[in-house]
Amino acid sequence: MFASNAIYLIALFAVASIGVLLSTVTRNSAAAVVGTIGLVIGLYIISGIPGLEGIHPYLLTQQFEAWQGLLRTPTDWTPIAHSAWVCALYAVPSLIAAYLVFLRRDVAGG
Repeated sequence: MFASNAIYLIALFAVASIGVLLSTVTRNSAAAVVGTIGLVIGLYIISGIPGLEGIHPYLLTQQFEAWQGLLRTPTDWTPIAHSAWVCALYAVPSLIAAYLVFLRRDVAGG
């Protein structure tokens, strides 16, 4: 149970990273929350469009199902590893961009 929660948190961390980016760029927590939810809803809508099945493995919303690999016997690590690198593709650039925006901001007020 702990392992499945940890794997689910990988995708959740990627979503939170996008929220941090939006919060840093907009300087508005409400915009970050609404923007992050809007992005996730948009990704779910994109995953439902016929003809776009080729991009499903790379959508962030599909990575929330990777924990199901733990329920197979033997454990299927392929979806877990795939989810880890796809989530890294979403999280790392978001966090780097948020960091760069934050560096340019005067947070000390001086």
